[in-house]
Amino acid sequence: AAIEEIQDLQQILKEDSSNFQARRRLAILLLDNGFNEDALKQLAFLIGIFPSDAILYYNLGIVYEKVKKLDAAAKSYEKAIELSPEETDFYYNLGLVYTDLGKHDEAIEVFNKVIELDPEDSNTYFNLGFCYMKKNDEDVAMNFFQKTLEFNGMDVFAHFYLGNIYYNKQEIELAVKEYNKVI
Repeated sequence: AAIEEIQDLQQILKEDSSNFQARRRLAILLLDNGFNEDALKQLAFLIGIFPSDAILYYNLGIVYEKVKKLDAAAKSYEKAIELSPEETDFYYNLGLVYTDLGKHDEAIEVFNKVIELDPEDSNTYFNLGFCYMKKNDEDVAMNFFQKTLEFNGMDVFAHFYLGNIYYNKQEIELAVKEYNKVI
């Protein structure tokens, strides 16, 4: 069904290349269905026409992530944030890219902004814990993994990392308790 809609939208654009609503829908369908290079072309075209559209930059960032161009993804998310500084998804995705790039301090800064905007986002608390683990600060990481579990007690990864921290601290009973929750 998606392929048929893609073909229909391409036909519409052949007849009317200025149908930007169809082009936007096409870009998202291409993105969602793995046609990353074609999605990139459509988004770049739309950004040329609508340079202040934060959502276009956000979607461009997603495409760049999919094709493993993380620096370009970061720039796209940064531009989206510049245009729409209250959108938590933009910060969250930028934090994930910074984490993948090994820029943990930058990721922490961005994830803290997400928490400022959405103080109950368990995934962001988890990612903060993960960044602090990468920085070898297990005490701070432990606090964030525990905070994750306050909002989502079923987060197996938070239990797993807590188990690892307890194990490293030689608190074996607590480690076993966390590992059992994972199982």
